[in-house]
Amino acid sequence: MVDFQSRYRLYGHGYTSPELKYPVPTYRELYHNTAPTIFSRRPRMHDCRRESMKDYVDAREWETWLLSQGLRETIRSATCLNLKVKETYSDGTKKELVLPQAPVPTEDRPEKLLFNIGMRGSGDGDFNFPRSVITTRDGDVVVADTMNHRVQIFNSFGVFLTKFGKKGTGKLQFNEPSDVAEIPNGDLAVADKRNKRVQIITQGGQFRSVFETVDEPYSIASDLSGNVIVSTTRRTIEVYKKGGKLIHRFVIPGVSRDTFGCKICVNNRQEIIVCDAVNSTIKFFTYNGRYVSKFSPRSSGEGLTMIPSGITINRMGEILVADSLNHTINVYNDNGDFLRQAICPTDQAGCIQACAVGPEGHLITTEFSLSGPHTLKIFRYRPCHCHITRPGSSKRRTPTPQSFR
Repeated sequence: MVDFQSRYRLYGHGYTSPELKYPVPTYRELYHNTAPTIFSRRPRMHDCRRESMKDYVDAREWETWLLSQGLRETIRSATCLNLKVKETYSDGTKKELVLPQAPVPTEDRPEKLLFNIGMRGSGDGDFNFPRSVITTRDGDVVVADTMNHRVQIFNSFGVFLTKFGKKGTGKLQFNEPSDVAEIPNGDLAVADKRNKRVQIITQGGQFRSVFETVDEPYSIASDLSGNVIVSTTRRTIEVYKKGGKLIHRFVIPGVSRDTFGCKICVNNRQEIIVCDAVNSTIKFFTYNGRYVSKFSPRSSGEGLTMIPSGITINRMGEILVADSLNHTINVYNDNGDFLRQAICPTDQAGCIQACAVGPEGHLITTEFSLSGPHTLKIFRYRPCHCHITRPGSSKRRTPTPQSFR
């Protein structure tokens, strides 16, 4: 015998799946999919969802929307939490008050994300594990598209300009280019990882010269004197003079992993700044390998671990460290003091792998993960007047097909 409530069974949120779906991977989905169709007739129930969600007829899509809505509200609450305001009393004294869940005015805070360029692929403007990004003195953005074995160049607005390179061992051929740097004459030094060499190429894609490295290069930087500093996958630093002559080589101390190198940059005091992701530290060395100092970058929240995945330095000497675990970029001084947070997940930052600061005041990042998007993003870093009114296609994920050159 079947009672009334079993015959007309109601489900939460006013929705049941109208059809069977095959194959069913779990018993839970088997129950949810077959139970509503045991009886030939069902009552039509009220749908309390938003109008934009009523077109979704898959129960799993509905559950996904509930999860995303809850995550969105959690992020909003975390952003609004503990907003400090100043209150003036009758005697003239001022005191800071903490208002939990206080609304944050958004009209004075323009969105930081300006452009989101590309997706995972091999077309112009698409990427496949973009491990490095730099900006030239002219404001162009250069990306080492590692698994596509090429280098791509964009203008400061994210418009594709040109590309060069393919897989191979000859001139203008790469095997997993892992990093790129601009040398003082404007040419590009490309770390050709698997070929164990560095190629010097013009920004127009013409070959200049090449020199071999002792170990596989992982990261590369250049100073004002034309010296090329290479960080290798064996956790060593190699310093080359202009022309490719090796003058210094030393080992980065600390716990090491095979084939896992460190990102580097240089300051104006001829010091090498090493981003040690394995040991979660930022280390300073001279060119001859003398240890200077170190600090451990901290995350914005208490008790959170971080993975420093990228590093760069701005014109004021401040150090920007990318955190691929918490999706943030924090700014520190030379002593390791936390100054501010440049971008965070509420600014639509993802799994950041490299970062750079452009001359016009933009923060450029490359992001990728095994199952996530492979993109190039341009953020507001300093107040600028070139993006007061953003174009409608500024967040378009597909690249611009035509070239400006």
